[in-house]
Amino acid sequence: MTKYDLEPITKTFYDALEEGTVLGRKCTSCGHIEFPPYLCCNSCGCLDTEWVDLTNMRGVIGQVLPTRGAFGDPEFRKVHGDYFSIEVKVPGADPVSTSLLHVDYDKYDEFDRFVRENEVVVKPLIIQDEDTKVLVWELEDESEFKKIPEIKEAAPAKAKEEAAAPAAKAIDLSNDATAQTVIDAAADAYGVDASEITLATDIREDLSNESMKMIVMISTIEDETNVTIEIQEASNLMTIADFVNVVKERLGEETISADTASGSVSGGTAAATADTGTEELDDIAKKVIQCAADSYGVDASEITLATDIREDLSNESMKMIVMISEIEDELDVTIEIQEASNLMTIADFVRVVRERL
Repeated sequence: MTKYDLEPITKTFYDALEEGTVLGRKCTSCGHIEFPPYLCCNSCGCLDTEWVDLTNMRGVIGQVLPTRGAFGDPEFRKVHGDYFSIEVKVPGADPVSTSLLHVDYDKYDEFDRFVRENEVVVKPLIIQDEDTKVLVWELEDESEFKKIPEIKEAAPAKAKEEAAAPAAKAIDLSNDATAQTVIDAAADAYGVDASEITLATDIREDLSNESMKMIVMISTIEDETNVTIEIQEASNLMTIADFVNVVKERLGEETISADTASGSVSGGTAAATADTGTEELDDIAKKVIQCAADSYGVDASEITLATDIREDLSNESMKMIVMISEIEDELDVTIEIQEASNLMTIADFVRVVRERL
């Protein structure tokens, strides 16, 4: 079997970005464009493709999702400002998932509705990210949703070091059951040995920025300690010590002070759904339905209490999580990720919300 090496294509693509050029591969047989570039044509299977300049291409947004909470990249946001996750439909190519920069995050709901009702054109944007240039997108035209952020330059490293407090000595917290539970949860979720994790471990920097691993960790902590950590809240927790302190606060325990943060540690079934055919919708049900409609990109009139989330809407976990987040914000309740996996219909979610209210 012939072995095809993709490394030269990847290198050529990123070398071109350094020069301000966006490249793709065009099939010489059917004309289909592979973007991002790939060796062969994913439309007809032809192995004969050639480079094509896509710097001036335009795309249309197919879907938009928020990126705060556990699913965003806090470090990227600090450098480049707020962004949305979008699906871009490029003429002649398959849809691509990417990021939309220079947006007003506070207008997400309005922008989401606008995208569903209008053809929103975007263009490529090459930015400098750490040690390489990457490709993202921005709105082609000026609009109420476009917002260029004012990013403050980071303080020089030396100034940061002078401002920082002296490093504390590592303290053995092996007898702290709460800290040990959080560390074990992180070790299991991120697939590392617990001995490699300390209270000073930065979740995203030292372990992984994969959102699903964060969710698994949160879920394990909740199961083991019987506390709740909201997804949006977790986005502001950076280190293991941050998570430990949240748990300790909810358990009424003494939190870990900043001086000891560098210390190391060794070592359902849903209730039966009510008859939903004739039930009149109250305000709670209407809000849950609207949250589902917004998250799954459908009209609220298409959703009833009997709507099965996965069967009738979508089995995409990201949309489910967005829906949960919307419900929590709108109704000031908490629905745990693991709990939601056992909720099938809109009526199930309405029931849980009612119980909590």
